[in-house]
Amino acid sequence: MPTAGALIDQPRVGKSQARCRPMQQSDLEAVVKVHQAAFPGFFLTRMGRPFLRAYYQAVLDFGASIALIATDENTGAVLGFAVGFRDPQGFYALFAHRRRRLLPAIALAVLRDPTLVKEILRNMRRVEAQARASVDAVELSSIAVAASGAGVGGVLLAAFATHARDGGARSLFLTTDADGNDAVRHFYERRGFTLDGHEDRGDRRLCRYVRTLG
Repeated sequence: MPTAGALIDQPRVGKSQARCRPMQQSDLEAVVKVHQAAFPGFFLTRMGRPFLRAYYQAVLDFGASIALIATDENTGAVLGFAVGFRDPQGFYALFAHRRRRLLPAIALAVLRDPTLVKEILRNMRRVEAQARASVDAVELSSIAVAASGAGVGGVLLAAFATHARDGGARSLFLTTDADGNDAVRHFYERRGFTLDGHEDRGDRRLCRYVRTLG
């Protein structure tokens, strides 16, 4: 699944223009577009638009998800999104259960890029392991914005933390790339996240961050 924290360069907007609301079905195409721009070359992006849409559809269908959209209050344009889960293992169990209906999208992705096979198998094993894991914190799975440096990421993160805390969560956790990712890591560190360890996924070295919710 995507790692939290991607910023992409687009025209700037003021902080006062961004407002957060729950993600809706009608937002899926915009969410997929922002994801593709924010996570170029990442596994889910390489799997293609049909797979990405199915992933975010599963997010919407899962009752214990937190899925927020930041929009421009004047135009309604989607400026970014934040997605996570109050019950991470429950979401990954749901996604693993839907694997059969994703087969056409997976087949198209492999035909387009046969090198995906190894990553698909590795991610299938990881999803199954996460579905069995016991986690008592809210996972921030993905955050991406379409206006770098405009304050949208901070607005989304604050709203996400509020939703998690109001739902009874005591902490947040996320993973993000360890190498070549200083701006994103500093973004989280400035907002109360502390490094809690590392993990390896294939050739990627990831940092795990946690934050206590007051």
